[in-house]
Amino acid sequence: MKNKYQRMNKEEKKKCKEFYYNTPKGKEMRKRLNRLTVIGIIGVLFSAFLIISGYISNEIGWATWVMSGILFVFSFIFIIGAIRLRGQCLNQYAVSKMK
Repeated sequence: MKNKYQRMNKEEKKKCKEFYYNTPKGKEMRKRLNRLTVIGIIGVLFSAFLIISGYISNEIGWATWVMSGILFVFSFIFIIGAIRLRGQCLNQYAVSKMK
């Protein structure tokens, strides 16, 4: 079932984000979610770097594959989690404050 935020049109979503991110709680949540997203992106890039550098130097072993795979999975989870949390926070704000 869709939530209230997903049913809004573009203008209403933009207003909701603007109002929410101007609140003290919204400012803090935005910083935290951006930090999670950046950590996830850095993890994905670093895992790709490990694979590429190992492949170029012909010294890629099973440990590199395992470490890179685990890092990629957890980084991807961070990115997806940040996106889902952002949607949940905006939906809660839309239900409680927006009319």
